[in-house]
Amino acid sequence: MDTRQLEYMLCIEKHRSISGASKELYISPSALSQQIKQLEGELGTRLFRRSGGGVIPTADGNIYLSGARQMLKLKQDALSRICAMGSGEIESFTIRLALNKDFLSFFNARIKRGFETAFPYIKLEAVVVNESSARDEVIHGNADMAFIIASGIKASSLDSIPIQKEILHLAFPSWVAGKEPSDLQYEEIIRKLRGIGYISSPFTGLSGADMYYLRCAGLEPDTLCYTASYRHLKELLNRQFAYGILPEGFIESGDEFAHMPIRPEAYYTLCIVLSDSLSITEEVRELILIFLREFDTDHGGKSMKDVLEHG
Repeated sequence: MDTRQLEYMLCIEKHRSISGASKELYISPSALSQQIKQLEGELGTRLFRRSGGGVIPTADGNIYLSGARQMLKLKQDALSRICAMGSGEIESFTIRLALNKDFLSFFNARIKRGFETAFPYIKLEAVVVNESSARDEVIHGNADMAFIIASGIKASSLDSIPIQKEILHLAFPSWVAGKEPSDLQYEEIIRKLRGIGYISSPFTGLSGADMYYLRCAGLEPDTLCYTASYRHLKELLNRQFAYGILPEGFIESGDEFAHMPIRPEAYYTLCIVLSDSLSITEEVRELILIFLREFDTDHGGKSMKDVLEHG
């Protein structure tokens, strides 16, 4: 990167003089003036003006100088980091990320490998949870971040970054609705569901929220069983002897059960949860961006269903 013109500008600002700056830069005053005129011609504006106090920046010049300082700092920071890595002086550290065991294969293949290649001095450590909440691991200081499906209940001491959101559907035997379900039938559907059993979501952390949503809808579920996965939940729902809750993206045209959005409207949100003590460094920002890119469905990224069912 050729940053000479930026350095020339800042030197003139410091000395308030073309001649003073030229001495520090070891170039002639005429050559320095020519460089500034060339830059002004490219930008289409004057950058300096003469006054009683010497050569001072114009309003446009001050804007350019502000950007010049930032660019030179970025250059210096990058050079310092490269030198530190080459000499082994850069400090290595670990970022602990809590996640459910179902996310582990996705994390290792799509997040950990690429991140550690880009930042070899940082180790990503998976804190795998089973029955406990990944968010709790962050709250208790056992992890720096968590990759979770949130149900709307959030600890106020944590920041969360949403990655994807899916509306929740009430899935039930097709005979309950008779024809295609509609809003006009909703109360009648709820009444009929009170006579059949409920199949719980596979995640313990979400089943409590699902129960809350069902009660808000006017149901007091009689739980028949707890499923091991969403694939298993769908298989049971397709047998049409019970009802359950599914994210909208999990429902396919070939499914035999009927479904409609639960009321009042409810969501699952796939998100990154951050500890309030975690410093948002360049590396942490890049880690978050990797997650966002992986789940950018508009550009071929994964869906919530992809990760839960296939890893």
